[in-house]
Amino acid sequence: MTTAAEVDRFRMPLPGPDTPVVSKARVMALHAHLDTHYSASKWPLAPLIDNPAQSLRVIRWKKCPSSLREEMRLLTWTMINGELRPTFVKQRRTRRSRLGPDTIWRTVEEWLRMARWLDERGVSSLAQCDARVLHEYGLRLRDSGVSRGRVLNLLTCVTRLWAFDQLSARPAGVSRPPWDEFGVDDYLPAEAGSGGENSREPLATETMGPLLIWAMRMVDDFADDILATWHESRRLAERARTAAASAEGKGTLDAYLAPIVRDGALVPANWNQGKLRFARAYVGGVTGASPRQVDNVIKRYGLTAKAAERPGPCPLDLPVTGLIVGAPWRGSLDFNEAGTLFRHLGTAAFIVLSYLTGMRPEEVLGMRSGCCPDPQSDEDGIVGRHLIRSVHYKTATDDNGNYLPGGTERDVPWVAITPVVNAIRVLERMVPPGRLLFDHDAHDLVSGCRPSTRGALRPGGMRQRIEDFVAWANAEVEAQGLRQEVIPPDPHGAIGTARFRRTLAWHIARRPGGLVALAIQYGHMRTALNTEVSGGYGTRSRGGIHDMLALETALATAETAADLHDRFENGEGVSGPSARRALVESATSRRFEGREIKTDFARKYTAARRYLARDGAVLYDNPHALLLCLYKQDRALCQREGAVDDVPTLDRCVPGCGNAVRTDEQAALLRERAERIDKRAALHPKPMGDRLRANAEKLRAFADEHDKTRFTRQENPA
Repeated sequence: MTTAAEVDRFRMPLPGPDTPVVSKARVMALHAHLDTHYSASKWPLAPLIDNPAQSLRVIRWKKCPSSLREEMRLLTWTMINGELRPTFVKQRRTRRSRLGPDTIWRTVEEWLRMARWLDERGVSSLAQCDARVLHEYGLRLRDSGVSRGRVLNLLTCVTRLWAFDQLSARPAGVSRPPWDEFGVDDYLPAEAGSGGENSREPLATETMGPLLIWAMRMVDDFADDILATWHESRRLAERARTAAASAEGKGTLDAYLAPIVRDGALVPANWNQGKLRFARAYVGGVTGASPRQVDNVIKRYGLTAKAAERPGPCPLDLPVTGLIVGAPWRGSLDFNEAGTLFRHLGTAAFIVLSYLTGMRPEEVLGMRSGCCPDPQSDEDGIVGRHLIRSVHYKTATDDNGNYLPGGTERDVPWVAITPVVNAIRVLERMVPPGRLLFDHDAHDLVSGCRPSTRGALRPGGMRQRIEDFVAWANAEVEAQGLRQEVIPPDPHGAIGTARFRRTLAWHIARRPGGLVALAIQYGHMRTALNTEVSGGYGTRSRGGIHDMLALETALATAETAADLHDRFENGEGVSGPSARRALVESATSRRFEGREIKTDFARKYTAARRYLARDGAVLYDNPHALLLCLYKQDRALCQREGAVDDVPTLDRCVPGCGNAVRTDEQAALLRERAERIDKRAALHPKPMGDRLRANAEKLRAFADEHDKTRFTRQENPA
């Protein structure tokens, strides 16, 4: 029973035409200047937002039929500034009584779609939204062809219409939706798939590998040149803009132009509004001539036409320090490339951070200068790891479960490996101290600073920057003759910003002991993720990278077991101390159904952890050692003395371990690897060649041992 006191507390007052859309209590300082009044035709939701990387939504009332507009306007204002009653929240197990700006915007968008549907049927007031009308609308959503999860979200939006109508100063009288009262199943389509980040396909290795190579090359090898080019180009542009007319400047300008006019040399040129033009800012900066003096000589000598006829570069007087395959990556650094390279450098840093930390896009974009200080040594002189202090937004709530628009700092920081630290240090050189590492004002070189886009770059803009970076890198591949480093299109579509996190988990789970591009060990990444510091993150965050890693590992081990069973059934031989036990497990053990658990990610992650916790029953693939591991703790030689772990350390796989299994295919691959090593040995001096040949013989011995001890299905191993 709802008490009168509770009604009084949660019912909202009636707003007037000049009432702020977002009340003072909910306005965030970052976008407070964008708050408008109740009667405005557009309602920006930016005043609710303190996440610098979040999109700034706007409610446009012209999209609502006039007959229903005022009722919808009042309900929306109530939702923005009010909160759901605790009884409503508790009964429906919702997490928040106050909604975040994105949820508000999506809810209102659905309300407006519903309003147009009502208007088409002659419904001119929400008071006419009785159980029959809502039933018809629920069936329309069910049969609209969208996913089950999407329909559930839309039905929830309509339920909020009824809930906030009860809190309005002037209730319209919307009826309780039948799905809220009698159950939702009749209004949901058949299960067809799931959404969320774990339904996104990981990036193909063929795409991710060279993409990371080029991103790290920009950060580690080219950053000094790019930043020097950027600062020098800004200096020259400012000098060209402010230089006063002088005889010295005119003399320098005439001397500079003499070979161009007299000898027909190449003309410094750049693209401006789709046309090649004389590079007036560059020439003015180099010579110190005033803008008027430069304009005069352009007209006098017809330099605009000459620039189009024989365009030339705009080299800077800077040394080239970056190398690519041992040679300078540029003959000279060019004034015209400054903005493009600066932009791509920021994008490259984003790629490195997103892939090698497992952060969500908004967490990367929300990082600030100074977030990763150099670690200090302890009393024993041991220097710890670099740690990233960051703010998370997706699940940030207060003690009452309400959404926190400004996010909250993670209790447990991220662990940063060296390439991540390098990317942060480069970004700290690109933005002022204390600012966002992806500060819009510093990185957006076209639109400049506009009040509506303050804060960080947006994920949508970063998606396009990544595509542009790929195009630039592939052009460099052609120019540098590095065909093997081309970045091919991903078979599942655009790279985007949200797939890096899934890709990291996929590679750690399925490429143990392998290498992240440029010799960054995946084993190292797994170690970093499982330190005492970062380990806590996986247990404290519903969407932690550890959950995703567990899911990918469970899927990989299930596929490994199924593959072993199929190979054995098709006549392939197996060997090893755990071969018989592995065959029994692969044939009789329950399969991991993580892919089939839809929408409820918590259930999916819990199932993955339980699946992996079955000591002695989980089969891991080690493509580096060309072995399978039916992991059992008390038989594992990969574990250090005193260590107890529920997963193998596959980068320390020991021959002869009691958990080992090998297939015919793996034995054949051992021999192929031995042949490749022999070929390499022939190209090295004798001491190194002897070591390589000894390694090759060891691999052949492993293959021979497999041949001697293997058994097949036809041989009845019992």
